[in-house]
Amino acid sequence: MTPMQSEARQAAMSTARSATRIVLVNPTKFLGNLLLSGGLIQQLCQWCTRHDKRLLLVLDEGFKDLVDGVFPGAELVFYPRKALLPGAPVVAGVKAWWRCVAAIRRFRADLAFTIEEDSVCHRLTHFSGARYKVSSTSHRYHFGFDLVLDIARSGRSAHEASIWFSIRDVFRALGIPAEGEPAYLVLPSRPPAEALLRRLDSSGVVSEKPLLLIHAGASKPYKQWPPQQFAELIGIAARRGYQVCLVGAGGADQRINREVLAALMSAAVGSGQSVDLVTGIACTDLCNQLSLTELASLMSVSARMLGNDSGPSHLASALGVPGVVIFGPTDVDIWRPLAANTVVLEKKLLCGSTCSRHHCPLAYRCLSEISATEVAGRLAL
Repeated sequence: MTPMQSEARQAAMSTARSATRIVLVNPTKFLGNLLLSGGLIQQLCQWCTRHDKRLLLVLDEGFKDLVDGVFPGAELVFYPRKALLPGAPVVAGVKAWWRCVAAIRRFRADLAFTIEEDSVCHRLTHFSGARYKVSSTSHRYHFGFDLVLDIARSGRSAHEASIWFSIRDVFRALGIPAEGEPAYLVLPSRPPAEALLRRLDSSGVVSEKPLLLIHAGASKPYKQWPPQQFAELIGIAARRGYQVCLVGAGGADQRINREVLAALMSAAVGSGQSVDLVTGIACTDLCNQLSLTELASLMSVSARMLGNDSGPSHLASALGVPGVVIFGPTDVDIWRPLAANTVVLEKKLLCGSTCSRHHCPLAYRCLSEISATEVAGRLAL
């Protein structure tokens, strides 16, 4: 660190200590990112309460119900992402965006900072009206900030490789205490409501069998375990007495779930069994049928969870559901689930020297070579 950088960081720490109004701009659309950073944000809430500071959190509107009551003492503003999606009414989107910005500006922050690298966080910080603005990355968006922190997100020492430590270091650079071992956002226990139980019953989900939840989708193709292997795993689980629910949200998850069910059907036909036996496997597709809080409630009564490196996998891990998360070329050390009863499966040793996340001449065999039998064993079905 140069003398100038050291002086700037000292100024930031002084600003954070003297600030009475702090804004954390964190409208990430990724559930996993929110869960991985959430425990540290809860520490920030406690610190602000102890020192009589007002805290405003800017979060994505998609998590509004999930975070209800989990950030005590903080004021919340929600970024209207849906209103700004392509195809949404332009005028309504502009108005929703401006209402979000106006709410942040009315807070009259002394300090606004980010813990993410995306453009939405940085634009909202720019427009926050805060007296002092801090970016958490030196790799992008330097313009308009009073301080740009150089916090490494990769290439860190093995015992501090998790993204949790990178976020912790942002807080510490601002003089905000952040302690302990990596831990998720602490969520309240929400058992399934009666209305949800009735809907599950009407979908054929019964309480007599242990429930295996599967999130077969992924935000990127390079995170996707093949649908055929998911189907094979479902067959194994069914033979061992489990019922299976496919979960997810959005068109991409819906398409993947249909591919899994089609592969399940093909397996039944190929084995000479009646297609009607597929119903006996007790695999129910709940994609786009559950809110995020309902998904969390369903997880609370599930026996196992299987998924790719994705938000629902992190949610299950945060809720203590035993499970397996399948990783492809993504950096496991950075994005590894934090719960001890969540097992990571990866085979990056099979990757070639020219493989990358976005280009793989080996057709992502680091994913395809993970067998259903191996997954079933790690799930302890």
